[in-house]
Amino acid sequence: MRRNAAFILLLALLSVTAHATTLAPLTFEQLVNESAAVVYGRVVDVRSQWTEDRRFIESVVSVEILKGIKGAVRETVEFTVPGGQVGRYLNVIPGSPVFAPGDRAVFFLTARGPRLPVTTGLTQGIYRVQRNVSGELLVVPPALESAGKIVRGDARRKPASLASFEASVRNVMTRQ
Repeated sequence: MRRNAAFILLLALLSVTAHATTLAPLTFEQLVNESAAVVYGRVVDVRSQWTEDRRFIESVVSVEILKGIKGAVRETVEFTVPGGQVGRYLNVIPGSPVFAPGDRAVFFLTARGPRLPVTTGLTQGIYRVQRNVSGELLVVPPALESAGKIVRGDARRKPASLASFEASVRNVMTRQ
């Protein structure tokens, strides 16, 4: 009897479908070309909410645009990222960026019809911006910045000035 119950339980477990997210690395050119907007900005607000079907939690990130690089420029933009916390419910999505008010970054955004935009390639579309000791703004590439093998000392993985990063984005846009 126990053997039959264990067998039935095993069959039930094997019949459950598994869901996973696979994220293909994007080249810098793909990242620029697939993004509807590229902006340098500062996060002013992050609020988590249930999705319309109440199956998942997403965070709505409000960003003050400090400089538009690609696409229509406004004063602020809002986009969503999967995951967040609503009350006692926490939804953590591996590969999804996390933001706090005051964070500065270059945001690559993709439009999804009437919904709010999303970051292109999850964390691949977020280039954090920091000041160095001399006060210059440096754009830091994400850990998974481009397709292919990660090579130690690769110049593409080093922080670049905001001006040179903007020039790189515009260079890709002109080749398009």
